[in-house]
Amino acid sequence: MKRLLPLLITAPLLAEPGDTVYQKGFLSIEEAQKSIELQDGYALDLVLSNPDIHEPVAMAWDGNGALYVVEMRTYMQDADASGEQTPKSRISRHEDTTGDGIYNKHSIFIDNLLLPRAVLPLDDRIMVHITNTLDLWTYRDTDNDGVADEKIKVYEGGRRGGNMEHQPSGLIWNLDNWIYLTYENKRYRFTDGKLEVEQIPRGGGQWGIGMDDAGRNYYSAAGGEKPAFYFQQPIAYGALDLPGQEANGFREVFPIADVPDVQGGRRRVN
Repeated sequence: MKRLLPLLITAPLLAEPGDTVYQKGFLSIEEAQKSIELQDGYALDLVLSNPDIHEPVAMAWDGNGALYVVEMRTYMQDADASGEQTPKSRISRHEDTTGDGIYNKHSIFIDNLLLPRAVLPLDDRIMVHITNTLDLWTYRDTDNDGVADEKIKVYEGGRRGGNMEHQPSGLIWNLDNWIYLTYENKRYRFTDGKLEVEQIPRGGGQWGIGMDDAGRNYYSAAGGEKPAFYFQQPIAYGALDLPGQEANGFREVFPIADVPDVQGGRRRVN
């Protein structure tokens, strides 16, 4: 029996570093599907694509199978980042109403956001984190029209400026019932309907956070090309750094282009 992998495709401009030009422009949806190699026994179906989504950076499903997609619609539209700080981004909502696995009902759940960074479905709400603030908000659709009409601040963290890559993202709800973000040395959980905050020894993860089936958090960062760290011990044990915690070659990358995508560019590989 073949296993089906859902596929969300947009048509981004592909700019590969290196001397070899692999393609000009971008692939069509059909070309992108043909370019993906699968192991035997797997199949690939297109379930959602542009124009129903545009410049997605994160996504999450709620308990009923509705998909929420974070769309950074103003991020680096040109080399000068023109209009980047304009609140024109959104979180869209997508449903499959026919049971065939293809999303056919689409709505703009939250519009006019400043570069949303993360989304986490809760009960009938979603929690959202946006750029330039540590505040956390929940949104709810009270009249079932697919558009949020209730907005509540559940955590006030204040302003957060600086490099966009160095701002928190994630909202990973782990097996320990705590919610984790990158960069923040805090974690969050709901207790009696209120968001509780607890300090943790350290935060990190410039480029992302994930978890495995055992509940271990994996952070990643571009600086120093760190694919995964802080997973060797539970966070309750503190901030431990031990000799030999990474095997030789652990940080080696295997790029499709001649020059790997590293922080610092060619200087890192010369």
